[in-house]
Amino acid sequence: MYRKDNDPTESRPFRLCERCGRPTPGGLPQCVNCGAISPHAVVADERARAERRFAQAFFARATPVTYALLAINIGVFALMAIVSRGSSEPASLIAFGAKTNELLRSGEWFRLVTPIFIHAGLLHLLSNSYALWAVGPQVEKLYGSARFLLIYMLSGVGGVAGSFLGQVIWRRPDVPSVGASGAIFGLFGVLAVFGYRYRHELPPAFRRALGAGVLPVIVVNLFIGFSVPFIDNAAHIGGLITGAVLTLVTPYIAPGAERVSRLGVLIIALCVVVMAYCFAQAYRANSGYLGWRGAVIESYLDGINSTQTALNRAFELGLASSPPSLKDKQAAIDSLADAAEKLRKTRTPDPQSDQIRLDLLRVVRKQQSLMSAPASGGKMNEMLANYDDYKKARSRLEEWVRVEGSKHGLILEREGNQSK
Repeated sequence: MYRKDNDPTESRPFRLCERCGRPTPGGLPQCVNCGAISPHAVVADERARAERRFAQAFFARATPVTYALLAINIGVFALMAIVSRGSSEPASLIAFGAKTNELLRSGEWFRLVTPIFIHAGLLHLLSNSYALWAVGPQVEKLYGSARFLLIYMLSGVGGVAGSFLGQVIWRRPDVPSVGASGAIFGLFGVLAVFGYRYRHELPPAFRRALGAGVLPVIVVNLFIGFSVPFIDNAAHIGGLITGAVLTLVTPYIAPGAERVSRLGVLIIALCVVVMAYCFAQAYRANSGYLGWRGAVIESYLDGINSTQTALNRAFELGLASSPPSLKDKQAAIDSLADAAEKLRKTRTPDPQSDQIRLDLLRVVRKQQSLMSAPASGGKMNEMLANYDDYKKARSRLEEWVRVEGSKHGLILEREGNQSK
């Protein structure tokens, strides 16, 4: 028994031939009785040809901007390694243009762009470079080099903006933020939305590949971002949203229709000029913090942190209700002596931090003297007064870190009262 309808797109063991009306195997394109080709086979063949033409034109399109971006990222990293002597300390990142909310608020808007091309370590560079190498060519083939570069940079700026808002909303420490991951997530957003927006124009196989390939990657990477504390997932979300929005407003270039236009050349030139201008502004604002300044900051933090550790222990013993053991007392005195010597040799980045160093040095020496002296009636009062001087110096240190420290990539870590 055969069904009355004869839908050529329906798969079944037999179909009725459109020419002779007799049954023929549904899986064969030709009728076994008269040799006529079915409309379904014609449609399927034309669809397969269209998909092959689309794929050939798609994969034949060049992707020079992706590789230029990879070269820029590697070049900036190499320059940082040379100038900063291999250091990826916050001071070096800040000097090259890392983003902090405090510096953005102060008017250094070039930090919306420069962080996109800066990486905090070789592993960071390699992971982002691999992601860009994997996804970048796909987006560049879809949009052409000029539009791809514009999408990449705007997504990167969206990532930096997302990082800014994330720090405000979640009240996280204002640490330097760098990396191309915001821009790369923007490319993920492009691919995720592209297949839906152009679902009626793309070959079905190509459309399915876009959605099936990129959505799991987005979910996994966002999950990792939320699971690992030091990953700036707000930047990822900001870039992802920006890329998705840009896909809705930016028309793509159908494979086979590419051509070099004046507008495209203008877009590329404009992006390059903006990039160069922002790095020039970063150098102009922070050239004094390059190279040797990273070593100075490191020395200063080492001296300050050692001093605070020694003083905290010394005051804990000296102001305790019961006298400390001779062993603990001598260990505290020795720690104060070491801290004083280290603090004396410590270099400072500016006059204000040097004054804080000198104030702390006086507190250390006085505490060392008080703990070494025999017990007396007025000793406790002197130690309390010295403790007040210590708290004042520490308050000035916290204020310096809050106001000036961001220029050197420093934040204040409340636990243990240490500057980081």
